[in-house]
Amino acid sequence: MKNLSKTLLGVALVTFTGMTAMAQDKNTGVIDYEINAKMPQRGGAEGDGEEQVITFNQHFYFTGGKGKLETDRPDFGGRGFGGGRPDGGAPGGNGGGGGRGGRFGGMRGAFGGGYVDLSGKKYLQTFSKPEDSTKTYYAEEDYTPAKDAKLSDKTKKIAGYNCKKATVTVRNEEYTVWYTQDLPFSYSPINGLLPDGNGVVLSAEGSRRSFTATKVDFKPVTTNVSLPANAEKVTDDQLRDMRREAMQKFRERQNGN
Repeated sequence: MKNLSKTLLGVALVTFTGMTAMAQDKNTGVIDYEINAKMPQRGGAEGDGEEQVITFNQHFYFTGGKGKLETDRPDFGGRGFGGGRPDGGAPGGNGGGGGRGGRFGGMRGAFGGGYVDLSGKKYLQTFSKPEDSTKTYYAEEDYTPAKDAKLSDKTKKIAGYNCKKATVTVRNEEYTVWYTQDLPFSYSPINGLLPDGNGVVLSAEGSRRSFTATKVDFKPVTTNVSLPANAEKVTDDQLRDMRREAMQKFRERQNGN
């Protein structure tokens, strides 16, 4: 009986140790972000002064040196999502894997999804043509370290992690950035915010958009974080041309042409 008790105790300890090790694995899990973004009111244009702030959530899944950003669809104040846009992206944006232009340019996967090569420090911008959604094209974009970042001695905790403060300008927009170096990879929803290119941005606030991590949860990831098997690599210019062509066709259909 004593030997049986010792055996059961040993099994329990091994099981507990295994569960603890899994819980401590910081290479797999999800970061939840809350996003706030300014948009013109219905019928308005940027700069008109009539704006609304929309709030939505993004989830960054990471495992095995890869990552994927998924977004909960905002309703744009009752206007619906995407308006049937061919790229499924933000109005005036680039959709898919993010991009540089538009109201939310540079935000990875703005209102859409985007893949990240965490090991190679690359964003993978994706696009599928409306006439053939089974085919995916992608272009790589290297991580860009923040230029002329103004570092601060201030620190604070976000989602339970100690974060350092920096002020960074990306495409003429200044951001107050809080980033942690306590995670075993580097990532930012907006390229160019990380000082030295290392760390994970958990909060950033600009004049038109902001995002803050509400939770970092280490757990097994069931979401597929790999590019589709048939994804075809193209240049950044080729991907941009595909999006422009799709948008032109979309506008022509909207205008009845």
